[in-house]
Amino acid sequence: MKKKVKLKYCAASNCYYKIKNILNELKQEGIEFEETKCGCLGYCGFAPVAFINNNKLIPINKKILKDIYNNPDLVNNIQSLDFNKNGKILMKYNDELDPDDLDSYIKVGGLKGFEKSLNINEDNLIKEIELSGLRGRGGAAFPTYKKIQAVKNSVSDIKYLVANLEEGEVGSFNNHILSESNPFSIIEGILIASYIIKAKKAFIFVNHKGKLAIQRLTNAINLIRNKGIFRYINEEFDIEIRRSPSSYIAGEESAMLEVIEGKKALPRNKPPYPVNIGLFKKPTLINNVETLAALPYIVYYGGKEYSSIGINNSKGTKMISLTGFINNPCVNEVTFGVKISEIVEKIGFGTKGEIKGLLIGGPSGGIVSKDYIDTLYDYDEVYKLGAMVGSGALYVIPFNQNIVELVRYLMKFFADESCGQCIPCRVGTVKLTNILDDLLNNSKDLPQNLNEINDFIMKVSLCGLGQAAPIPLVTAMKYFPDEFKTKTKLNT
Repeated sequence: MKKKVKLKYCAASNCYYKIKNILNELKQEGIEFEETKCGCLGYCGFAPVAFINNNKLIPINKKILKDIYNNPDLVNNIQSLDFNKNGKILMKYNDELDPDDLDSYIKVGGLKGFEKSLNINEDNLIKEIELSGLRGRGGAAFPTYKKIQAVKNSVSDIKYLVANLEEGEVGSFNNHILSESNPFSIIEGILIASYIIKAKKAFIFVNHKGKLAIQRLTNAINLIRNKGIFRYINEEFDIEIRRSPSSYIAGEESAMLEVIEGKKALPRNKPPYPVNIGLFKKPTLINNVETLAALPYIVYYGGKEYSSIGINNSKGTKMISLTGFINNPCVNEVTFGVKISEIVEKIGFGTKGEIKGLLIGGPSGGIVSKDYIDTLYDYDEVYKLGAMVGSGALYVIPFNQNIVELVRYLMKFFADESCGQCIPCRVGTVKLTNILDDLLNNSKDLPQNLNEINDFIMKVSLCGLGQAAPIPLVTAMKYFPDEFKTKTKLNT
């Protein structure tokens, strides 16, 4: 019998469904491989990709697999892609991890962080997290230890943890790729945080469109629960997945709590803050899944080791969603302190041509000129530009992109996604959209009081959606003033 060719393929959604279709078609022709799965390898722009005989990592299609099946030596003539582990924490073992196999996670050191945490005093665990310098990876960049400390110190018979995986914004998908590639790290992080605060129950709030993420997380929860690990938190502890509606505002932390409680996705007034009065009016720790997934590394290796990675007030690594006018749009993981130009060149495989600028931080991020492409990817350095690291989205703007049109698109997104609960956001985002429409259609110049409108929306809106909505406009006017002076027809 002919020896089967080993095929280890990326099982993140961008590759997974394409590969499964190819393999199913080949099976109908009597061609089968020795199949295993692994996590995202950072080559989404070349998808689908796979390791052949645990050796070469290459882009594949039906023809290539068929040829290799008939003549395995052909793979020697194909240039291999390089999965670089350097500087990675959350993606480091993606080439070895099967996202559906708990044993593969344990084999690379999984669950050792939680095991170690059980032998450390809760206050000392918080000190390690403080020493690590970990900040919230969901966008606000709030020091992680402060939230955990606040919930731990809250006096209550019941406490909850909520892991945020809503990720409903344009151009951001690294959280979903993390959950599709290494769901066990998220669950382990949840267990560590739940142990510290003595949570009765944890919830993972997932965008309902993330079907593969939900599938992988459900499986990971069941596998870890069946090993009896949950009982180390308490006898009643469990983790439940809750699906979010198709609403960007549902990712706002207090709106998320409302949805879990069975209500509409409407942000709450603050204070009180969720750390004191959160889910079902009990103290609640809310963290982004990427933040929680960093805890196993911090606990096992120590906060000092984690803080040695990165620079200044930006410690550790950040998963990014790199899109736009580049050759390899993808999800990857970078060390804080790397130049944005290096991200574009080394991870994005360079641009497809001349570029105009960057949108840093997703739809609520800043639009800056290409002159700043050598800026360090660092919370403070990016903030100096008027932008923010945010959830990790980075969009490379082509030279022929109309900046006013781009801002108008983002503003329309905010206007559509506003919950309508507060006037500054509900009315303001629509007004800004109309102002940009008028400019694009050559009917009106920008109003003299535009800065006042922007300031009012940012300062008075109830939640982060409205508070951040004008940022793309404010930064674009700063870095591309000529585009807002010259009236430009809306492309049709």
